[in-house]
Amino acid sequence: MTRAIFKRVDLDRVYLPLVSVALQLVARCEARGVSYVATYGFRSLEEQAELRRLYLAGKGGKASAAGLSAHNYGLAFDFVCDGDARPGVQPDWRLPAYRVLGEEATAAGLVWGGRFGDAPHVQWPGYVSALQLTPLRTLVESSSVAAVWARLDEERKSPQWRAANPKLTAELTRLGF
Repeated sequence: MTRAIFKRVDLDRVYLPLVSVALQLVARCEARGVSYVATYGFRSLEEQAELRRLYLAGKGGKASAAGLSAHNYGLAFDFVCDGDARPGVQPDWRLPAYRVLGEEATAAGLVWGGRFGDAPHVQWPGYVSALQLTPLRTLVESSSVAAVWARLDEERKSPQWRAANPKLTAELTRLGF
């Protein structure tokens, strides 16, 4: 059931530890009676630029500039709250609909976008600001998203990262990472 929640997203283009934690996250939300459907995972720099253009033109939702979104590195998901039991997704975009998502994301050690005005958004910690994301963009431009993930794999091994991210470290250890 939980994997069906992610059918709109190519999970192979999202960092595997994030996918694993997100699967648990939405299962916990479901256990609390709230259903979320993933609508975005990875976005290319070109897709991000187009979303930003639409946002600035008043024709789309909030979107960062290309390279300044964790989506561009497979480090984020956007969800929609399914606000009704009828077949298909009945989007509920009201902020309170994302309270459970925020609580469970935070409990798992992820960053909830509600902290910065994007309640449907959940992402990997440590790469939120432009300053934090810029080295990832440089790495992608010189190599690939896989190189970013290799960097994150190395970061996760460090005692400093584990100390700074105790909840996520515990969740990843429980999941076998």
